[in-house]
Amino acid sequence: MDNSATPGKQLSWAGKKVNQEQVEGELSTLWHLASDNMRISQNMNVRTSVLNFVICVQDIESARRASAILRDLSSTHIARVTLLILDTRSDAPSEVATWITLRSFPIISDIMRHHFEQITVSVSGAAIKYVDNIVQSTLKPDLPVYLWWLNDLPKDHEIFHRLINISNRVLIDSSHFLQPEEQIQDASAILQKSPHCALSDLTWGRVTPWRELIAQFFDIAEYRPYVMGVDSILIEHTVATSTQALDHHSNPKNPIRALLLAAWLKTRLGWQLSEDPADKNLDHETGTYSWHMSERNMAKVVTQPLTTTGGKRNSAPLGGIRITIRPRALEKSAPGTLCMVHMTSNINGKQATFTIQRVDDDDHVLTSVEVPGSARPPRTVNIAATHKESDLLHNELEIMGRDHLYEETLHEVFDLLA
Repeated sequence: MDNSATPGKQLSWAGKKVNQEQVEGELSTLWHLASDNMRISQNMNVRTSVLNFVICVQDIESARRASAILRDLSSTHIARVTLLILDTRSDAPSEVATWITLRSFPIISDIMRHHFEQITVSVSGAAIKYVDNIVQSTLKPDLPVYLWWLNDLPKDHEIFHRLINISNRVLIDSSHFLQPEEQIQDASAILQKSPHCALSDLTWGRVTPWRELIAQFFDIAEYRPYVMGVDSILIEHTVATSTQALDHHSNPKNPIRALLLAAWLKTRLGWQLSEDPADKNLDHETGTYSWHMSERNMAKVVTQPLTTTGGKRNSAPLGGIRITIRPRALEKSAPGTLCMVHMTSNINGKQATFTIQRVDDDDHVLTSVEVPGSARPPRTVNIAATHKESDLLHNELEIMGRDHLYEETLHEVFDLLA
């Protein structure tokens, strides 16, 4: 803990305040202290990290929240953590302040513990221009660098690009964007300007169980032909009620999860957007969107029909296919939570419906299928693992390369909103 009376900003939860050039020496001292304080001190002098984890926030409250989330990360991700606080106010003084601490947690019992190093750096004013050099000085060499950018992307994209250039993977969380549509389009533009960037989104992890459930509908051979007859997709997401209390990093109408799911379905079904402007209706204020599709690119269809006709492109069915997103006000759910996916398919005069419906809580959904001549009972599925940020981070830190499917879907969202 920081018991000194040094002037300036004080963050008691961040540990001991030190000069930046003293970081390595002070961390070594903390490791020796940790070893001396253990009842069984074997192996405590071994300093192990498997990655560098850089967390970038723009206010102290977000930094405190991120620091708390680290407690829940699995012991398989022992990292050198750099918690970067950027004060981008134009009138902020030029300053760099650094704190260090060891984070400790038990593995089997209290006498078997793991430690990881956390360095908190506050950068403000003109010093932000050199943020990449400041961060590089805190990294352990020869280890991959994961960058997690909390909340909104910076207005000055140059700051983000500087940090991207020293990172192997970049994580964002579009569920906390205050301007969701603008920010997700910015993310797509940033990715296009940084072709070597491996970008991913925690919100994509929240959508994954819904994508898996949709795919499972058509794992059954009896239902597979209906993939090619889909002509209507309805997706609902929650918006906050007027009485619902939200934190300052929440938008009451965040449609990103629904947009990602709609874009993914569009790519998996091979549908192409209609060029008629009248076939695209976007109401950003309410979060209601609809699109008509004009044709199907057979080369992009993931699940091929049991029998196909020649050629790479098929025209759309009469009236085309419509994808609709609409909001639903729910007080007990976080804004943006998916509520329902309803797909209608018509094949040879037979209509089938495939539905995933949220039940009374956010942890469970009900899946149901209505097909002529076939009766199957609805199924309740637990999706609770999609709500905890530490679990989502755990999954992302397991990925070493690029998430090409997410990147493709992100660009599709850009096209849908353009």
